[in-house]
Amino acid sequence: MNRYLRLAENYILLLASLTLGLYLLLFAPKDGGVSETENRYLQSFPELSASSVLSGEYMDEFESFLSDAFPARERLISLSDAIRGAFGEADAPEEARKLFEEEQGLVDDEAPEEFSNDAALTPQAEELPSDAAPSASAAEMPSAAARGAAIWQERFDGSREIVEQFDAERVAYLAGVLDLYRAALPADGNIFFIHVPASDVANPVFDMHRFADWGDDLDEALQPLVDEGVRIYNATKILEPFENDGPMFSNGDYHWYVKTAWRTSNAFLHDLGYAPSGFYDYKYYLRYSLSKGPYTPEQLQSMTLERENLMVPLVLSPVKTDLITNLTERTSSDVYDFTHHGYTMYAGGAKGPYRLFETGFHTGRSALVISDSYAFSMLYYLFPYYDEVLQTDLRGTNYDSGSVGASIRQYMEQYGVDDIYFVTCHWTSINGSVFTWRLEKLLDSAPQEG
Repeated sequence: MNRYLRLAENYILLLASLTLGLYLLLFAPKDGGVSETENRYLQSFPELSASSVLSGEYMDEFESFLSDAFPARERLISLSDAIRGAFGEADAPEEARKLFEEEQGLVDDEAPEEFSNDAALTPQAEELPSDAAPSASAAEMPSAAARGAAIWQERFDGSREIVEQFDAERVAYLAGVLDLYRAALPADGNIFFIHVPASDVANPVFDMHRFADWGDDLDEALQPLVDEGVRIYNATKILEPFENDGPMFSNGDYHWYVKTAWRTSNAFLHDLGYAPSGFYDYKYYLRYSLSKGPYTPEQLQSMTLERENLMVPLVLSPVKTDLITNLTERTSSDVYDFTHHGYTMYAGGAKGPYRLFETGFHTGRSALVISDSYAFSMLYYLFPYYDEVLQTDLRGTNYDSGSVGASIRQYMEQYGVDDIYFVTCHWTSINGSVFTWRLEKLLDSAPQEG
């Protein structure tokens, strides 16, 4: 009896599948259309040809067509999103942080083990000539102007939930480090620093409305302590005018959306005296439609693009990309990585220790971007304003001690760096290894193997 029951179930499922497939073939729109929920063009019915069948492209596109043409698809997606939000899937900061770190293959060292066998690099043994710039270690004791800072979420009753605090000593030390980097630049060089509250802070305000607002006063604490030419930015203030324009951070991959990166880069470029390119001056690839190539501004503006968390800007000029090891050794790389459909599409993902982007523009200036992955989607918006953009990530294994081969200062001199951008989210914490010792020590020392 059970056997006949299973056979009947199988036949019913097969009949239902055939009926649904026939319905889709006969009645589903063949031109695809637009998904307002996912902010992308849906797969149209594929064109049959011998080459597309042999390459497997036809079957891939046919499967995408069946998926995109499913009846009541938009309602099902919206219902799924609502259920995920109701059960807190969009607000899992510990899981988000773990994913963020695993994606980059990170080990965030708490102590400078790379320097443990080299006594000359410890603060006690370090001897500087009398005319050298003061060590940032001297800034560990706060000046009278130094004060602490915090990142917080604000409740509807006006009280605050602190996300992370930075004491006065940490703020003063960071100011000293930033001044060291400013002193390493030409006279007209600039330091741009931003520490962005990440998606686990932003989305409970913007998407889930669990908090009334968010805030960050690190800029107010840092700016009075740094030299001229060091500019400290506050992402919460930059983004505040756009808080009603749709989501700005992803619930899926926990980064910011590309339009948020563009808005933030504009703050830097305005201070350099530029009128930055408009968001729709670029064409964009869309995550689910890579085979279609980049969409025109006219196509893109017909969609609710703030919901598209993985739009990838088409560069405005040909960009040559190289991985740099041992200061001068080059290996050709990519400005995109479309083998992935995640955030690692941007700038080819996390690769190092250094990447050099030769932009094809001729501005007479070069930049260094010291960052975590939040800067990857921003790089495209910096390219038109520099001849070359050098990028590195000092976190854990990303800054491979076996292939760096030189200090940050030597890289700056080799590639003629004029401006430096520090772009991180708060998961790369001011209280973590990058900001408590790596920036200072690696400025004038190459990491040692072992």
